[in-house]
Amino acid sequence: MDIRSTRKRNALLLASKLSLACLSAMALVPASHAAETTTSAAQNYRIPAGRLADQLKLFSQQSGKALLVDEALVKNLNGPAVQGSHSPQGALALLLADAGMHATANKDGSFKVGAAEGALAAVTVTGEKIDRSMQETTTAVTVLRGRDVDVGGSRSVYEVVSRAPNVTANGAGIPNIRGVAGTGPSTGVFSFISGARPRVSTSVDGVSESWSGQRYVDSGLWDVAQMEVMSGPQSTTQGRNTIGGAIVVNTNDPTFHREGAVRAGYENKGGKALLAGMVSGPLVEDELAFRITAEGLRGKGFINYPGEWPWDPSEIRRSSVRAKLLWQPKAAPGLSAKLTLSRRDQKGEYLNTVDGDFTAYQFRGLASNTRYQDSSNTTVSTDVRYRFSDALTGHLQYSRGDYDAKFKETGADRFSLKMDEKSNTLESRLVYDPNGGAFSGVVGLYYYDRKQDLNAAPDGFVGDDKVKTLALFGESTLTIANGLDLILGGRVEREKQNRDVTAWPGKPWTGYVKTDIAETLFLPKFGISYKATPETTVGFTARKGYNAGGGSVDWITSEFYQYGKEEVSTYEFSTRSQLLDKRLNLNANLFINRYDDYQALLNRRFVNIPKGSSHGLEVSANGMVTRQLELHGSLGWLHTKVNTAPAANPAIAGNHFNYAPRFTANLGFKQRLDGGWYFGGDLTHTGKYYSEIDNNEQFKAGGYTLVDANAGYQRAAWNVRAYVKNATNRNVMFLKTATLAQVGQPRTMGVTVDYLF
Repeated sequence: MDIRSTRKRNALLLASKLSLACLSAMALVPASHAAETTTSAAQNYRIPAGRLADQLKLFSQQSGKALLVDEALVKNLNGPAVQGSHSPQGALALLLADAGMHATANKDGSFKVGAAEGALAAVTVTGEKIDRSMQETTTAVTVLRGRDVDVGGSRSVYEVVSRAPNVTANGAGIPNIRGVAGTGPSTGVFSFISGARPRVSTSVDGVSESWSGQRYVDSGLWDVAQMEVMSGPQSTTQGRNTIGGAIVVNTNDPTFHREGAVRAGYENKGGKALLAGMVSGPLVEDELAFRITAEGLRGKGFINYPGEWPWDPSEIRRSSVRAKLLWQPKAAPGLSAKLTLSRRDQKGEYLNTVDGDFTAYQFRGLASNTRYQDSSNTTVSTDVRYRFSDALTGHLQYSRGDYDAKFKETGADRFSLKMDEKSNTLESRLVYDPNGGAFSGVVGLYYYDRKQDLNAAPDGFVGDDKVKTLALFGESTLTIANGLDLILGGRVEREKQNRDVTAWPGKPWTGYVKTDIAETLFLPKFGISYKATPETTVGFTARKGYNAGGGSVDWITSEFYQYGKEEVSTYEFSTRSQLLDKRLNLNANLFINRYDDYQALLNRRFVNIPKGSSHGLEVSANGMVTRQLELHGSLGWLHTKVNTAPAANPAIAGNHFNYAPRFTANLGFKQRLDGGWYFGGDLTHTGKYYSEIDNNEQFKAGGYTLVDANAGYQRAAWNVRAYVKNATNRNVMFLKTATLAQVGQPRTMGVTVDYLF
């Protein structure tokens, strides 16, 4: 068969595969890569199987060759053992083969490590507390590399997660996953008084983000290595507040070579100016390294505020600083210790709320006053890892958090709110993961305590809240036959909450929230995984998740009441395929959720819905059409239902959950051109959904399609990029009520300039 007919056959095969995920395809041009050779003599290597980053460090030490590596590409990847006599190029080829990467020899004798031509880079999932490839992961997860989502226009990790199927934006902050509101059953004052929990947790470098009823302090995308959007309950390993899913963010670690970056940017809506920087390098050669990142944003939001106000309601000021130290002492080769300090501050506008004409991007204070926030989040964490052997690794992480959420409001009473939260988290775990072994697993202990001091004045509410959690968790995979694995896991968790809040003190309608709740739960997980072919793995899992209950006061009578915990049983089928010589990844998940005592806010009162359900399908794919064109896409289909309504609210029986569109889709591409030019784009569709679970037709939101695009030029150390968000200027509505709506931004254009050194 001649080369031309072979190319045509491969192109048709790739196009048919991509069409399964609704990706448009072009003719496939197979990339050929001639292996680089080097005249260096062969030498002996002793590199054990393990983390690829550690292996490359050993290679550099044993070969005497310098390596230029994109840390984001090798973070959390594993490689095989390399023993015996090899040339430097040959040893590197063995280390990198399973990761879909290759090394190119430079004229000075060093090597540059990057993704193999025409192949997708290997992906490692970290969110289940044991590193797994995408092929080994049955959980529905979308992995986003930092360099693919940080294309200049997005400011928050929450702005890019809609690339995952059945994930939608939430105007109050945490995204919704599979029709489950990420913010929990309520936001704002109702969440603040009751202590209601989010249903989707967000962690950055292993440290969970705080939540107090509204997103006050964002986590940005600058210097992010990888994001993982995990759908469905993640209670077994992630623990608290994950009945809907989890968002796991990993930032870049210090490097043992010197590097730095600077970014400057400007955006037309509100005249936003951005400045960011990063510097990393060794303090002690091959032992102690540092990394410092900083980012600042100044400007105004896209909401207009007609009239006179005591301050500029549209002002936005954000800053973020993160510093890391990484210690890998030569005297203890298996030890790695990391210290991370992070500080984020946000001032000014934080609510994208409009009134009157919801499409005019105006807030006139018709039904409520405008607000100005001054909030901060400070964390300190230590992460210690010790490799006892090639198969057994111990992890210990401690973090201390100090979260301060504040806002003041216009109006005659000058209402203000302040919440001060202190938290401590300690997690230790043992990971057993032998290369090629029949058994692997993780077991861990988890401790968490939190204290909140609440003060809303004048005459709002005041009090404190204390939570303590202790858990034992584990998950294991056992090969029981050729290609067939058994998955067993579970979590035993004990949580105690004491909340003492006085609402509207000194008023005739004063109310008191006094909860003393303690509960122990067992959350099991069971599954099987079968490697049907070398390219395709199928799986099934059954697992449980939960969210704690709480107490509140009736908005009308001020009567204290309690509501119970919510639980879910999830059954999920999965397929993972890596096709066409690693040029195409095709993943699918079919799920069924059965909810008991699902929490909701009805008539300003928390209730438990006795029975609810959802089922759906998620398909995602990404592929290298040519060595310069990469496509990605996803489809999500969802159906939710209230099966049994509360006795006091029988009318909602048969209703859909709020934030539960029937259909979501995403399609995007990145095209690189010769000479350093590139361009790309994303199309994201969110179907219509109800803002509340009472399914009022007047308050439907969603129903929008967003088009984002970017183009740029990258050469040597420079990268200049222009972008447009919401290119078609669609009206985006996240939530709608009788008097207010939460909206997304109109068409916005900007430019960023990066310089690497």
